[in-house]
Amino acid sequence: MLRAAWLGDGKAPWGLDRGRRWGDPAWALAAISQAWLLGGREGRWPRLEQEARRPLGPRVVRIPATFEAHPDPAWVALLRHGSAGVAPALRGPREDELLAWAWEALLAGDGTPWMAAGSLLLDLPQRLRWVALLGAVDEAGTLHLPPYLDLIPAGWRSLPLGWWEFMLRSQDAEGRLLPEGPLDPGLPWPAIQRHAEPMLLSELPEDLVPHHDSSWLHPGPDGAWMLDPRLRAWARGFGASARGLEPLVPRNLGAGRPPEPALAGVLALQMPPDPPPGWAPSLEADLQEKVSRPEPPPASSHPTWDRLRMRWGGATAESTPGYPAWGTLAHPCADPFHWMAQGQEALRACEPEGALRAFTLAHAHFVRLGSPGWTSRAASNAAFMALQWADLPAHRRWAALRGPLPQPWHDHEAAQLAEVYLEPPAALARIRSLVETHPDFAPAWGLLAGHGLDGEQWDLVREALPHIGGHPYAQFLQAALGPLVEDPPGDADPETRVSWGAHRLFRGHGSSRAFWAAWRDCPAQVMRLELGLQVLERVPEERSALRLLALQAIADRADSNRHQRRLAALWPRHDTDQDPAPTLLFKDWLAKRETPTWIAWEEEGQVHSLGTGEAPPDGALSRLAKDGTLPPFLHGDWVWRGHPLIWEGCSVGAVLLAQPAERPPQPPLEPLLIAPWLARIRARRPAESIVESGLLWTDGSEPMASVLRELDRVAGSDLPVLILGPTGTGKELAATEVHRRSGRSGQLVAVNCSAFAEGLLESELFGHVKGAFTGADRDRRGAIEMARGGTLFLDEVADLSPRLQSLLLRVLQEREIRRVGSDHAVKVDVRFIAATHRPLEELAAVGSFRRDLLFRLQGAVLHLPPLLERRHEFPYLLPRLAIRAAQAARRPIPALAPGLPQALAKRPWPGNVRELLHALERAILRCEDGILKPGHFPELEGPGPKTRTWEDATRTFQRRLLLDTLQACGFRVADAAETLGLARPALYATAKRLGVDLVAERIAPSS
Repeated sequence: MLRAAWLGDGKAPWGLDRGRRWGDPAWALAAISQAWLLGGREGRWPRLEQEARRPLGPRVVRIPATFEAHPDPAWVALLRHGSAGVAPALRGPREDELLAWAWEALLAGDGTPWMAAGSLLLDLPQRLRWVALLGAVDEAGTLHLPPYLDLIPAGWRSLPLGWWEFMLRSQDAEGRLLPEGPLDPGLPWPAIQRHAEPMLLSELPEDLVPHHDSSWLHPGPDGAWMLDPRLRAWARGFGASARGLEPLVPRNLGAGRPPEPALAGVLALQMPPDPPPGWAPSLEADLQEKVSRPEPPPASSHPTWDRLRMRWGGATAESTPGYPAWGTLAHPCADPFHWMAQGQEALRACEPEGALRAFTLAHAHFVRLGSPGWTSRAASNAAFMALQWADLPAHRRWAALRGPLPQPWHDHEAAQLAEVYLEPPAALARIRSLVETHPDFAPAWGLLAGHGLDGEQWDLVREALPHIGGHPYAQFLQAALGPLVEDPPGDADPETRVSWGAHRLFRGHGSSRAFWAAWRDCPAQVMRLELGLQVLERVPEERSALRLLALQAIADRADSNRHQRRLAALWPRHDTDQDPAPTLLFKDWLAKRETPTWIAWEEEGQVHSLGTGEAPPDGALSRLAKDGTLPPFLHGDWVWRGHPLIWEGCSVGAVLLAQPAERPPQPPLEPLLIAPWLARIRARRPAESIVESGLLWTDGSEPMASVLRELDRVAGSDLPVLILGPTGTGKELAATEVHRRSGRSGQLVAVNCSAFAEGLLESELFGHVKGAFTGADRDRRGAIEMARGGTLFLDEVADLSPRLQSLLLRVLQEREIRRVGSDHAVKVDVRFIAATHRPLEELAAVGSFRRDLLFRLQGAVLHLPPLLERRHEFPYLLPRLAIRAAQAARRPIPALAPGLPQALAKRPWPGNVRELLHALERAILRCEDGILKPGHFPELEGPGPKTRTWEDATRTFQRRLLLDTLQACGFRVADAAETLGLARPALYATAKRLGVDLVAERIAPSS
């Protein structure tokens, strides 16, 4: 059990001095360090609840109880972007390569790169101050620190119980200890006071020698001693602070110390005035980047100089405090020359990923030290290793940091990338251009030979071979022009060995085991990807899921669409163009059943069944199809029981299962497995021929059948027709049908009475003469005149003003009209049809609608029923509506899942046929597998639409206004607050109240 200030076991003596909010790398470092100490270092990442306030930064609210192999992605997103709502893998706009790697590793469960980043985000004094903030003490009194703070020698991390805890928490702002409790007068206070300020005593002073075995004196390594900090506090000695801990830190560049003057000169690419003896020639050759180098100078016993010496072929430098063991990929060592040497060691060991990570750390520390020349060198090395590792997106970023390569290496690299990204003919054109531009450049001819080898274009290999010279491929290329029956030479490099093995496999006399062993050892990842793909393409028996996945990982890292397509073609694919014939699959499955199994469903009044084994008793299947279930019963040697088959919330049939009477009953899995396949068998695609004209469909049942009979009776007369019914029931369609059956020679003219102001509606209906009002520049016929000999349809007639009601009444009585502004009456022969969803009798009773006009319009009345009264017609209506909806959505007509009409009939559909038709259009757009299911209708997932309250509407308006203002101000909070007339804290409070995540909204557009 750990105790620490960030766990609430005391008050930290000072703040972080870095970071201001979530999303800041310094705060992320502190939060990750806490998770690291609580289990992350062991691969057990806690599910943390942390709060953060300035200046102390993150702290754990409660001890975690849940641990997992990977950190919580929402927690990572909060630390990385300042909001848990942003994708945690999204790269931040200001992240360098090291931080991007650290976040990627953290999501995979590895926090080591973050521990290495600590020595970059914080300088040495800040790291020492953070010891008191993040240090934790276990029950034995041992100090635990995240690696980037672990600057204290191992021998001093275990002290008597309570000493470290006291030094961490009992300090003032200067780092001096604060006394606690009573003072013991029996102690030798004069001697203690003389030696109380430093944390360590290099040797035991003479006046304390008599007390060497006292409990308040602790011996440490190398003959050093420590006084009990609770005693030193009375003399205001230093605790776990920058001044107290500084003497314990190794005095080298690896621990974060500033470079010595000579090293500072080397960092500036200048010859130091006093290099180690015998080092001047090697230093001069390296700083001037000479091709020929002298022999490595003698070792200097200095950690940084000896690591620089490794660049020139010198022996591996000795282990030093503050430096990691060789082979360590990530460590807070702050010496960039160590990481340059580590990168070269990994390169020689054919470990491109390790080399890339080492050069990434070297680059970051050269940037920290302000050394642009060495920064460019590290970036160039990293770019080369990213290419080797096939991390081509990273290569592009490193190439931008290093700058352009000198020729001909620039064109050579471009040709290498063309081999990855372009199709072979285009890649060959790039290589041809390279060899023509640089004919004396041997690596260019090596690319040409390799390209010819991959495509078995042996003329290219013969053309290039004389120009290659000492290229490692030369011996292999020469052998490849022959039968290639011999094994590769023992001293062949990994690239030659894997190519040799691949082409022997192609020719049918190679060893599969030898090739894949060479493939695993090859460090050139692009070569591994290309040759591995060629082997799996040409030798199908070599394919395995594991090998395909290994190649997929390289192709994903390379971001190569060309290789992705080739890989996808190697995986077996289901032919989606062929019907899997679910009925046949059912019969095959039933044939393999050991117990009687019968499936039954009812369709259009008939019982259908499929089954195997002993038949159930007569009537059982018909009852099962009707009721959907059967209670257990004994028949023959079996106990039978019927179970419903439910799919997507709809009943699609039932299954009758038999089991031996002696066995205990078991919960059946069959209903869950059968239902989707039975639904597919029963799915039907509507035939387009079932669509008649209009949408007034009915299966002949009431109440719609009565409406159509009445419509047919009145259609042939000249009686006015009044059509009543809720919105969306098809009133205009009914009017069209009346006109179609009337036999009148004129056209049907429709006018929506609610769509015009009174003055405009009068002109729309009656027409006007030139000069009747402003803008009337010519005579115009109205809708009534245009409908002469035909039918005038007045939709929403209840919305007519009293004056227009009077004018319309006169038309109905006199059969004549006057245009606006005219004294001349025009006789008209028009059949009137009016419609409204409003109750005209009630409007007439209160005087809103003229009763005499109502009487005139009620020559015949058609009451269109709402969809709620036609639920029984859904199995008939839905196929026809689905055809219309598919035509409107410009999509193929989907098959309808069984039970879909019944599921849709359960909803009230207040918008009636119009609402249902629009819902079908939206569902067909969502339908991708050709079967329209209840799951495609979100209207079925919850209750119907609710009435919005004033508060809901106000909140929606405020949220939209806030987001629009922030967007217009480029998410500059101060500008947005000024625009809205709010104080900045008020804007933050408003955003929180309205549920607006400012960070997520700012990042969303760029993601």
